[in-house]
Amino acid sequence: MPKPLKVAIWVAVFAACAGAGAFVASRSNPFPPGVEDPGAQHTSPPPASVAPQPTAWNLTMHVDSQHTLHEGGACRSDWDASGTIQIQPNGTASGVADAKLAPPASCDFAQSQVQTKELRLVITGARAAGVLKLSFAEGGRTPVGSQDLGGLTNTLHFIHPVVKLPAGAKRGNATTNVSRSDGDLGTYSSTSALRLALQ
Repeated sequence: MPKPLKVAIWVAVFAACAGAGAFVASRSNPFPPGVEDPGAQHTSPPPASVAPQPTAWNLTMHVDSQHTLHEGGACRSDWDASGTIQIQPNGTASGVADAKLAPPASCDFAQSQVQTKELRLVITGARAAGVLKLSFAEGGRTPVGSQDLGGLTNTLHFIHPVVKLPAGAKRGNATTNVSRSDGDLGTYSSTSALRLALQ
């Protein structure tokens, strides 16, 4: 066989072997099972989102109440209330507070009614656009069957504090004045000063 032909055959054989080796290498993993490729790119999973939680607030409120009669003078009672409310992520607010008679109630005339000493206040409301609006309802009184000479129980449903609570606020306050007829030419009136503090 001529020498040039032998050279050509060997070149062809080497080229075929090199091509086969490259093909096999492209289809195989150079790292055995359990051995990590140091050049591999790793993607960390996204951090888990934290659901918004309700916020708890301490509530205090002082109320001066007065029942002014058409004839015969007036009766007065002062109250101090304290409790807590929770504001949910959707803005809904709820809570309870206990109101206690501050000094003894008084009237400009003799009377025999049993004066209320304590009131349970049920609080509801809503927070929207940085403003919290609250409402109050009576949840019970002590002694049972007693009356508030100053008339707080007659204005309680009409006390609606509006508290500015923008995002990040830790405190808020509001003053509310209420006056309504007693149905007999007299008036019930109250002035309340409310304060909130984030727990």
